[in-house]
Formats: sequence, structure tokens, C-alpha cells
Amino acid sequence: MGSFDSFSDFLAMGGYATYVWSAYAFFILVLIFNVWQPILSRKKYLKQQLRREQVQQERAQAQQKREEMTNGSAT
Repeated sequence: MGSFDSFSDFLAMGGYATYVWSAYAFFILVLIFNVWQPILSRKKYLKQQLRREQVQQERAQAQQKREEMTNGSAT
């Protein structure tokens, strides 16, 4: 392990363990966030698109029914 005499010395990082390991922990958290955020955003976007398509279909069906009612009463 380089200049460390033992594994416990490595973990202690020459007295700077709190700073070193917290920096590593922060880096890991940021890395996880950077991976998961786009995944979650994509899922949200796809759900919104699906809902928009459903609303458009419902509106088209309602419009078609209105047209059928109008055409049926006109003849």
C-alpha cells in the first residue's frame, strides 16, 4: 500500500482520514446522483408523453362522437 506500514495506517490517512474519506463519500454520492438523475428524468418524461397521448386520443374520440352526433341529427 505504498508508504503505509499497515492497513490501519492506510485507513487513518496520516491523520487526515476524516477529510479524505468524506471526500471519497461525497464523490460517490455525486457519481450516483449523476447516474440516477437522467434515468429518473427519462422515466418521468416517458410517463408524461404517455399521458399526453392518452389525452389526445380521448379528445379525438370525443370529437369524433360529437361529429357523429351532429351528422346523425343533420340527416
